[in-house]
Amino acid sequence: MNTSGERHEMVKNVKLISIEGDAFQIPISCCQSEVINCELECHSSEDENGSSDEAQNGTDSFITLSLTASKIHSSALRKVADFMMHFEEEEMTSFSPPFTTENLGEIVQQWYADFITTGVDHSLLTDIIAAANFLSIQPLLKLSVLAMSININGKSPETLRPMFGISNNLNDSEQKARVMKENEWAFEARRQFEENQAQE
Repeated sequence: MNTSGERHEMVKNVKLISIEGDAFQIPISCCQSEVINCELECHSSEDENGSSDEAQNGTDSFITLSLTASKIHSSALRKVADFMMHFEEEEMTSFSPPFTTENLGEIVQQWYADFITTGVDHSLLTDIIAAANFLSIQPLLKLSVLAMSININGKSPETLRPMFGISNNLNDSEQKARVMKENEWAFEARRQFEENQAQE
């Protein structure tokens, strides 16, 4: 399944750079990211106008997208790359609430259930959600948000507060602003999910 459309014939891969400077190279045919695909479209336009340095130098086998400004860490970007590579081979089963189970293996294929749970702690899962949201990879965003909702379901406020860096003083305006800033992915993910549901 190629969601990236027709690209410049010499561009085969996209190289993603994490905040730590680590590079992850994936075939453009695997890119489910709307952000990456927009970059590829811009790159193709530059090539047509003769303004791409890589094209002029004949080294245009891949394009590089630095994600340092988005603060995407290597651990999360590695998961993003793995997800897109596997999604190309086996598309994830589509799902939507309500759910009758919290067993991810009964909602999506076992590979995806293991992918988002095995060796993935709260911090990494939060980073994956932020990365999927920033890159606009809807299947990964839906999966990771679902995993997060299962993880926090039924937990007491006392358990959740330290997970999200929230103290007991809910009247602290500065803290409210900080928590909303650090967890803005959750609000954006919910907005996108509701929009997708309305379109369906």
